[in-house]
Amino acid sequence: MLSFGYAVFVQGQSNDAKQDINPPVVFEILTGNVGIASQLNISKNFKDIPGLSFFSVSNISSKWNEKNAKDAMSQFNLAYEFVKGFRVFGGIHYTPSTGLRPSVMMLYSYVGDEITVVIGPRIDLADNSNLEGFGMVEYKPKLNDHWKVYSRLQGLYAQSLKGGIHARSYLMVRAGMSYKDYSFGLGANFDAYGPERMIKNNVGVFVAARLFK
Repeated sequence: MLSFGYAVFVQGQSNDAKQDINPPVVFEILTGNVGIASQLNISKNFKDIPGLSFFSVSNISSKWNEKNAKDAMSQFNLAYEFVKGFRVFGGIHYTPSTGLRPSVMMLYSYVGDEITVVIGPRIDLADNSNLEGFGMVEYKPKLNDHWKVYSRLQGLYAQSLKGGIHARSYLMVRAGMSYKDYSFGLGANFDAYGPERMIKNNVGVFVAARLFK
C-alpha cells in the first residue's frame, strides 16, 4: 500500500539535495472513533552514489476492540532518481493477506515551498499480483518562521491483475497546523477492503513528528 510515507520521502530527498542532510525518521499516529492508525517512515541516502536511497515504511491500523490487528503493511525499497522528479523503486512488500512479495514502482513528485504533489503506480511481482494507483496533494502555507497551516488529501486504489477485482482503496484527509517538526490536527481515514468493499472509516485527531534530524 502506498501511503503518506512517500510524501515524506520525496520531501526529505528534496531537502537533502538543498541542504546536504539526510531526511529525518517520521512517525504519524491517528486516534479516532474506531481505532488507531500509525506509520513509521525511514529514508536515507547513499552519499557515495548520487540519486540512490533506501526507503522503508511500516504502518498498522487496529480497532479498539481488536485483539489481533490484521491491517498492516511493511515495505523496504531501494529508490533511484533517474530524472528530476521521477524515481523508480524496487524492493519487498508485505501484508498479512498477500504475504511477502517483490514489487516495483514508478513515482513522480513535485515539491514546492507550500505544495507537494505525488503520483505513481506500484505492482507486485508475484502470482495474483495487485496493481495500485496512488495520488497525494499536501498544502502547507507558511504563517511565520515556526508555524504553518497543514493539509493533506491522498487516495489509493488497488485491484488484482486477474479479473480486475477490487483489493483495497482509501481516502485520507488531514487538516491542522505544523509547528517546527510537529504536525497535528483533525484527520479521517476512509478505507474499503476486498471484492465486497468492506468499509472501515476512522475519524479523529492526528500527530506527526520528524525525529532524529
